[in-house]
Amino acid sequence: MLESIKKIINDYILELDKGIVIESEVMYGENKLEYALSTDEYMASVSILSDYTYDFYAVEIESERTFMVKTKQFVSFDELITELKKDISGFSD
Repeated sequence: MLESIKKIINDYILELDKGIVIESEVMYGENKLEYALSTDEYMASVSILSDYTYDFYAVEIESERTFMVKTKQFVSFDELITELKKDISGFSD
């Protein structure tokens, strides 16, 4: 499941073509997937657990102002992917 999410994230970031850089991508077996993302002005941390728990945290680099914090647990894969794409898109804007 996490491998599928990893592919979706990577493909979506390429598809958006809005200057998002994947700074790091770490998979902890089948339990957890983590990303560090950046743009010219912002950094984001994304964590996804195998039980569909999702955490998204984004800050402005220069001021260190937090502008997006979210932790949710979803019941389905599709709900998680929808929220993930919405947050990545919002981060890139």
